[in-house]
Amino acid sequence: MLQISLHRGFRLFDGSTMSGNPLLAKKLLLRAFVLVSGLLMVSAAAAQSSKKTNDPREEQASSPLAIQRELVEIETGFFEAWRTNDLAYFREHMADNGVFWGEDGTFSRDQQLAALQADAKHCTVQGYGLSDFGALPLTSGAYLITYKAQQYATCDGQRLPVHMNGSSIYVLKAGRWQAIYRAEVRPKNES
Repeated sequence: MLQISLHRGFRLFDGSTMSGNPLLAKKLLLRAFVLVSGLLMVSAAAAQSSKKTNDPREEQASSPLAIQRELVEIETGFFEAWRTNDLAYFREHMADNGVFWGEDGTFSRDQQLAALQADAKHCTVQGYGLSDFGALPLTSGAYLITYKAQQYATCDGQRLPVHMNGSSIYVLKAGRWQAIYRAEVRPKNES
């Protein structure tokens, strides 16, 4: 059992003493313990939340605008990888179960990599431009990106269509954004 002994000269706010009332002393001690524990928990929570917001780079990295910028950078990287025949970029940024859809059909990631490797032998990309980006969060960890592309490329001496509309769906896997779906088609009024 808890034994509480207080000095007889200790006075409460109302001027009375606790010397003859051990139950009152226990109640006050319990209240003080609860109050101090609560204050410690609140201050620990405040310290934890201040740690989360002290680094603005951490907040900015997870903001929707920062995510959109990162996805635009990745999407632009696909075009640069196409221009420079960098298949490793495609492997790194397309999900294993990724799909590419275009006017020639639907291709798995592996089929697209094989087509890119074959195209590298007889296609030349002089340049490209991307504009009018849009981004739509689909759910936590998934975004749809849309854009317009201008591409200046030839395959076997034939000029490819310059204007394309593109869209990609990105998912966050193991802390990295990966394209699970990519599509490019010509605008309706361009032949």
